[in-house]
Amino acid sequence: MQKQALALTALALLAACATNRFEADVTRFHMAQPGLRGSVYLEPLDKAATGTLEFQNYASAVGAELAEHGFTVAPAREGAEYIGVLAYGQSTREGVGGGSPITIGIGGGTFGKNVGVGLGTSFGIGEKKTKETAINMLALKIERASDKSVLWEGRAVAEAGSTTRYGPLAAAVPALADALLRDFPGTSGQTVTYKSQ
Repeated sequence: MQKQALALTALALLAACATNRFEADVTRFHMAQPGLRGSVYLEPLDKAATGTLEFQNYASAVGAELAEHGFTVAPAREGAEYIGVLAYGQSTREGVGGGSPITIGIGGGTFGKNVGVGLGTSFGIGEKKTKETAINMLALKIERASDKSVLWEGRAVAEAGSTTRYGPLAAAVPALADALLRDFPGTSGQTVTYKSQ
C-alpha cells in the first residue's frame, strides 16, 4: 500500500510539473541591428484595442522585456524613436492531430495594410479529447518612427491545456514576451524553441 501511495504521489508531482511547464516556438526576422535600442512607443495592431486594460497589461509585459535590452517605453507616439506594434490572440484545438491553426506571414509585410495575423479553430481527426488545447500567440514589429521602415519583427507561439497555468492568454503573455525577446535580436529567419518552468 505504501509503495502504491508513493507511486501515485510521484505521478501527481509529474503531472503538476507538466502543467507548469512552458514551451514557445519563436521566429524572428530583422536586418542586422545588434545595437538597436532607444525610445519605443507600443501600440496594438488592432486599433480597437487601444487604451484597453488588456492591451495595457500585454504592453507592460513586452515593455518590461524591451527595457532589459536597452529600450525605454515612451508614453506617447510623438518623440519616440521607434514604434512597436503588438498583435496577440488565442485559438483552441480539440481532439487529435492537426498543426497550429495560427498562421502568420512574417517578413516582407507581416503587418502590412493587407496582411495580418490569422486566428482560427481547427479540429483534429480521430478520437475526440475531453480537454481543449489553447494556442497562444504574441507578435511584435519594431519600426523606425521617422520613415516606418521595419527593423525587427517576431512572433512567439505556445500551446497549453486550456485549464492549465499557461492556458489563459493573459497568463501566457508574460512568458511569451520573455521568449520572444530572449537573446534579442536573435538569429534572423530561424525558429527557436524556448522552455521554462
